[in-house]
Parts: sequence; C-alpha cells; structure tokens
Amino acid sequence: MSPTKPPADADDQDEPLVDPGRSLGLRLLAMLGAVSFLMLGVSTVVMPLLQPTEPPPRHEVQAVG
Repeated sequence: MSPTKPPADADDQDEPLVDPGRSLGLRLLAMLGAVSFLMLGVSTVVMPLLQPTEPPPRHEVQAVG
C-alpha cells in the first residue's frame, strides 16, 4: 500500500504523506495471530502444572516366615 498524497496546493507543500493504516481485516488477523501465539505459550507453561502427579511407588512389606 502506498501512502496517499495530500492535495497539491502551494500552501500544503510541508505536509507529510498521510498513511491510511491497515484495514480492519488485517488488524483482526494480526490480533488473532497474537492471541493464538500467546495462548500456545501459556498452555505449554501452565498445562504441565495442572497434570496430576503420579504417586510414588508403594513398597509392600512381605511377611517372612
């Protein structure tokens, strides 16, 4: 996308080029990507913490006799 030029008036020669920005669709797509990346990172850190731990193996005492 090229920036749009301001009107060609003699008084407006010092005005900078106007950048219209990104469209709403591209903004939403960028937000979706950012949220997905964030959720992937959170899930890799948090999910192992939420997994139940295995109980330690029990040693049964056998009667000698």
